[in-house]
Amino acid sequence: MLKNKYIQKIAILLFLSICSLEALDINKMQKDVLKEVKVIKTEELVELLKQKPNTKIIDVRSRAEINNQGGYIKANKVSNIQRGDLEFLISQEVKTSDTFVVHCFNGNKSLFAAKRLKDLGYKNVLYYQDSFKVWKEKQLPMSSLDKYPQSMLYNKIQKVANGVYTSIGITAPYEYESSAHNNNLGFIIGDESVLVWNASSSYLLAQSFHKEIKKITNKPVKYVVVENSQGHAILGSNYWKEQGASIIAQELVEDEMASKGEIMLSRMQRVLKDKMDGSELVEPDEYFKDTMTFDLGNRIVEAKYFGYAHEHSDILLWLPKEKIAFAGDIAFNNRLLPIFEITQTNKWLEAWDKFAALDAKIVIPGHGEVTNMQTVTKYTKDYLVYLREKIEEILDEDGGLNDAYNIDMSKFEHLDTYKELGKQNIARVFKQMEFEE
Repeated sequence: MLKNKYIQKIAILLFLSICSLEALDINKMQKDVLKEVKVIKTEELVELLKQKPNTKIIDVRSRAEINNQGGYIKANKVSNIQRGDLEFLISQEVKTSDTFVVHCFNGNKSLFAAKRLKDLGYKNVLYYQDSFKVWKEKQLPMSSLDKYPQSMLYNKIQKVANGVYTSIGITAPYEYESSAHNNNLGFIIGDESVLVWNASSSYLLAQSFHKEIKKITNKPVKYVVVENSQGHAILGSNYWKEQGASIIAQELVEDEMASKGEIMLSRMQRVLKDKMDGSELVEPDEYFKDTMTFDLGNRIVEAKYFGYAHEHSDILLWLPKEKIAFAGDIAFNNRLLPIFEITQTNKWLEAWDKFAALDAKIVIPGHGEVTNMQTVTKYTKDYLVYLREKIEEILDEDGGLNDAYNIDMSKFEHLDTYKELGKQNIARVFKQMEFEE
């Protein structure tokens, strides 16, 4: 028995010694690697982003880590490449000559990532040693895959004006983490009833939105007006119908839903999985052509159609007394607008002029933060005009699509979704303008 206890003690001591040696080896490796990489501290990174706001930041954490650790650094150009995929995907994000920053949560994982990238020829990679943990502690700008974990909504409801509210969606493509809440939802309260802007992407998201509305008012939701026929505008309609609300849309939505509705529902089910429980494809209750007026009790709201925009059926909500516009996908902020195959950018610009004539004081765009006409003009009209002008120059000189891909888009590259949509938009506008009369 004594002999066995003695052997056990020896084994434990040997195990602890090996662990200690391994720890010492890791510490030594870290010190050795630190001598080989370029280090940037928090204050230096803040200054770098001031001087060069389009500096790329590579976050090498997993999406689960980003969620659990409270989000990610908010900057113009942030990409998430999980450490295991870094060697395979880094060339899609940066050139070997670019200066860029690599980080993780506490600096351990990204230290060896920076060394690996240096060995691969990325000589200007900067290792953010403090990493996200310190960035968060210092309360520097952050974003998240889900800013409001208590709800399926991506963002808390915010007050725009008296009786006017919105919940801003994530400026990214459909994602499970954000419950596909990537467009802006809203509601307007009158003395007698409530009008909701957009039915949302699912039954459960609509239900979550309604719970938040009830925290502010107990008045009934009488109308739900959808901005177009896209999934994030219309796939929560059956929830609202159960509540007794009337679903309102522009008349083109009827044919658009008939042609793409089932495909749209199936695609959203693949993204949201269990979060699509209860969602069904249902038709709006009423359609209008050019305008429709809603009296909520001492508050008038108008739905307006100005012609083809992002989609053929895009509408906006207008509060004439307050000069507030829920602009829908006519106007974008913070993210690059998408150009679909059906989008006719010349007609979008015609619709824009009618929208601009309203002279809105406050604009809730289809995507992005609440803002003003100057900002949405910069990121919608000015983008479309610039792109069309540059492509027209190329076509006049008998240039091709490869020439169009080289258009200087630096004024817009910082926008969210630029990576996903930048070249696609160029290609689609180029193809359209080739056959425009």
